[in-house]
Amino acid sequence: MWDGSSGSGVLLHNARVYIGRHRLLFLFGFIIFCFALIHISAKKPLPGRGKMEPSAIHTMFTTFHTVKFYNKPLRKFDEDDVTIAAQVSPNRLARIVEMATEWQGPMSVALYVYSDEDVEELDRYLVKYPALRDVGIHLLYYNETRYPVNNLRNLAVEASLTPWVLILDADFVTSGGMLDYLNSVVRGSDHKTAYIIPAFSTTLPPTKIPRTKRGIISALIDGDAAVVNKNACYKCHNVTDYHTWYFALEPYQVWYRWVYEPFLLFYRDEAPPFREEFKGYGFDKNTWVYNMALLGWDFFVLPEAFITHQPHERTHW
Repeated sequence: MWDGSSGSGVLLHNARVYIGRHRLLFLFGFIIFCFALIHISAKKPLPGRGKMEPSAIHTMFTTFHTVKFYNKPLRKFDEDDVTIAAQVSPNRLARIVEMATEWQGPMSVALYVYSDEDVEELDRYLVKYPALRDVGIHLLYYNETRYPVNNLRNLAVEASLTPWVLILDADFVTSGGMLDYLNSVVRGSDHKTAYIIPAFSTTLPPTKIPRTKRGIISALIDGDAAVVNKNACYKCHNVTDYHTWYFALEPYQVWYRWVYEPFLLFYRDEAPPFREEFKGYGFDKNTWVYNMALLGWDFFVLPEAFITHQPHERTHW
């Protein structure tokens, strides 16, 4: 018989209540783990290399040689500044230059290195583009797996010089004035509140991508922009409630639903790491958000910030 006055009894009772409330999420988590195992077990040639992918066990649990701060920022940033944490492959370095030029704040970027030629290319970029000199750039070396997106994200987050981190992919453009706005949001904020940055996609060239809320709404009306992944995975972003965002003046709370995977601004020291079993494309980010929901994080959508995905050639992860 459970004794409510005993510490162990309280813990057992709380555990049963927690599991009862979240049994569907636990079940989904188990299904996703099985999917990951099947997904990465299918062998096929690695893009442009003529090699076959290794076994699922190697892919899930392999380790990587890393170099933190191959490029260390010269500039000193304020502790409360928001850092963009991004992962990138060598053929996307130009997008990091564009992001750094627009952001003008702290960035932590993890580069996937296939060969010494990739490092030499990085060195040329560092000489040619002054915007990269204040970007923390870290290296993660190829080890016969699919693209290790979550290993790269974890490296970028861990090496961030400030605790408030915004996870982005290299192909996104930030809205105008976003750094100052986000810095004002996080000052004094609860450390288990994650802020959602609405995301859009566009076919417009980089110089014409809207940087204001009014501009992105006009692009949506004209058919030049859309909610990101609206057709490929509607449920991945619909929780953001874009119709509310269009008119919102203050942050508003939303509640997690399965496969939701927004781009989040969060306090690094309280957040779980990305699940490194996931390699390649699929379930790499929404399993992380799912984990945060289980841990009791609150999610708020920010009304005065957004990001826009630039078009690019299809990635073979």
